[in-house]
Amino acid sequence: MLNGIGNSVLRNLISVGSNVNTTANSTAAQSHLQAEASTKVTFSEANEAIAAIYKIVPAQVQNSGALSSNLQAQLNAASQSGGVGMSGIGSNLLKGLMQGGDNVTLSVPATAATSVSSSSQSAVALTVTTQSGIEVSLQMTRQQGGLVVELNTSGGKLNRDEAAAISQLSDGLQKALDGLDAGTTQLDISDLMKFDSAQLKSVDLKTDLRNGNNVTQSLNLHADDKERWLGFHNGDVSIKLDTDVSKLTQAGSAEQQAAALNQWSAKFDQAAARGHGDRDMLDLFKASFRALNTTEGQASHSINTQRVIAIDANAAKNGAISGLADFSASYQQTPRSDNPYKPEEQDTFSLEVAQQTRSQQHTDTQDLTQDTLFKLKASFHTALDSDGAAKLTALKSSQNYRYHLIDDEERSQTAVSQNKKGELTAQTTQQLTQHETVKSYHQAKLIDSDEIPHSEKKVSSQNYARALFEREN
Repeated sequence: MLNGIGNSVLRNLISVGSNVNTTANSTAAQSHLQAEASTKVTFSEANEAIAAIYKIVPAQVQNSGALSSNLQAQLNAASQSGGVGMSGIGSNLLKGLMQGGDNVTLSVPATAATSVSSSSQSAVALTVTTQSGIEVSLQMTRQQGGLVVELNTSGGKLNRDEAAAISQLSDGLQKALDGLDAGTTQLDISDLMKFDSAQLKSVDLKTDLRNGNNVTQSLNLHADDKERWLGFHNGDVSIKLDTDVSKLTQAGSAEQQAAALNQWSAKFDQAAARGHGDRDMLDLFKASFRALNTTEGQASHSINTQRVIAIDANAAKNGAISGLADFSASYQQTPRSDNPYKPEEQDTFSLEVAQQTRSQQHTDTQDLTQDTLFKLKASFHTALDSDGAAKLTALKSSQNYRYHLIDDEERSQTAVSQNKKGELTAQTTQQLTQHETVKSYHQAKLIDSDEIPHSEKKVSSQNYARALFEREN
């Protein structure tokens, strides 16, 4: 029987009409797929836009016009608030673009009555580029020196449709900022991913929250018609995601994508149970993973080209592949030293996941390969006599516990071939390799060390008729 994360996934390989072979203790399917998001995606504090915002001196910034009493009250409230939400001022300015609003600068320099004694400071940078090349930037910062909000348009004048598309981002922006400020942090970015791509080319959101010079929370979000990425960290977790949206012919229907994402979500939950991950922090990862990988599937609308249908669209429409765009993601909780007697013995939890799809055209046939990767690494303490939490102190007498180290890797590869009639043959090979080390201590003395390896491989194959599409030549 499979342990932890593997069983449900391998069971999913067994479908009606499939041929299945099971081989235990075999080597993994050959694949060099890695989760490249960990190296490609950066955090907002590494970006020049955030550094430039913090150089703004509120006392040297003039308001662009007279302030109404309501706006002045809102600015004063924002200058006294914490976090990055700024009392909704930025989202209100975006809405004002529909009324033909010009560039706006708002400033509230700190006074003895309004200055914030806390060393907390924040910066927000939203940049929206239209398909015509116009750029709208919203910059907001709250510092000990006061508060500044600037909305600028460069490269031309927005037409009505462009202004409407940007103003429609206002609610999504505020939901994202309010989520970051919530008592239990949320990454609520799904509405920002739904921007009007007919009018807008790209959306970038960067937020930065600091206590003095220490960055306590950071978000770097980007979306265009080629790629989406997100980098986020706070004191508890670091998250990096990257989704390739340049090949959406392999993206299935909304229902197919939701089903695939539900399977991934279940895998994350199973990993958290096996590796004792932080459920609240994992919810941040799950929400952002779903938002970035919910795309406008084009498989069902693919058009025949010279009477030869694209294999990625055909395979996605048939359900032979996941129906998701390719992605890469990493999740890493901040290591904790929960054993004062041995602080070097840390509690850790990390995930790496990825999907990569490649296709090749021949004279009358086409081939496609889709690889996926799922890696779990974790370490944690449990009580010596149960699976409950160990009660560890700096005293030797408390050192009665088990220390678990987990290293799991699951790789799958689906190879699809399509003949000239558009008929498909798909074979999926899935390899799960798990390894757990359990060290048992009594009175700080190692009394046992168990190695628990496990490996299992499954192969399934299935044939599909040519998919029916909404439009064909």
